[in-house]
Amino acid sequence: MKKFLKLAVAGLLIAGGTSVAVAEGVDVSVDGIFTALSSSTNLQATVDNLVASGANPQAIVSVAAAAGIPLNTVKELQVCKNSASADANVLGASCMRQSSITTAYAAGANDPMKFLPASAAGKVKKQETK
Repeated sequence: MKKFLKLAVAGLLIAGGTSVAVAEGVDVSVDGIFTALSSSTNLQATVDNLVASGANPQAIVSVAAAAGIPLNTVKELQVCKNSASADANVLGASCMRQSSITTAYAAGANDPMKFLPASAAGKVKKQETK
């Protein structure tokens, strides 16, 4: 029985270490968010993963707008950040309100160059000097 318990504990430690390593490997820059959202088949899972990895929720929504994801699709997402209190027994989640989502979406739609990776915006045209 002790051998089984040791193996179970070892397995949990390995599984826990793997999930932390996966979470740390997520790119939360504008390039990483754009790539994750544009190649996602499950936007809610992708958004959850990005937020859990430390991405700014407003940046996620703005990048989604710049990437051309429709506002109705973005409004259906739950963009929430989980937090733990000091005593570690109370968990909480703060979710973006619909008005905040609309504001962040408008920022991405109005200034897509700020929220798109350089490769998505195309090549920079050389300025002609006179």
